[in-house]
Amino acid sequence: MFHSGPKALPARHEITARELRRLLAIVRHPGMAAARTVYRMNRLAPMALNVRGTIRALGPALGPLVNDYWRDYPCGHAHFYIETYRFCGWLRQRIAAGEPVAPEVSAIIEREAAAVRAALEASCSDGLPYLEITAAAASSTAAHGQIEI
Repeated sequence: MFHSGPKALPARHEITARELRRLLAIVRHPGMAAARTVYRMNRLAPMALNVRGTIRALGPALGPLVNDYWRDYPCGHAHFYIETYRFCGWLRQRIAAGEPVAPEVSAIIEREAAAVRAALEASCSDGLPYLEITAAAASSTAAHGQIEI
């Protein structure tokens, strides 16, 4: 995805004209739209499964919000509960900062975030401290506008 346009690539990366042409051909290939759709569905799946009420309550605001979330967190987490809990924290932070959402969203996200956190804690059956690892990672990037979990 070239949100900044294809001219941003050579400015950010050392690539040859030939490499740029190849990358542009890949991006413009008709199959790329399908690949992007699958990727977006995979990124949205944890939220659709774990915070269904929040997703419904957001209504049409969901699209722009997940685009912003994915811009802030370009790499999804493979652990569904971690990815969902991170989204919950991000959304709660946006709402606290004045993001216009339906009035019921705040109560729903609080309830669902608590359930996700409980499920995340229960999923730590192999002794890996997911919450501590995630909190430490979030703390180390908090200076970059990311949230602590």
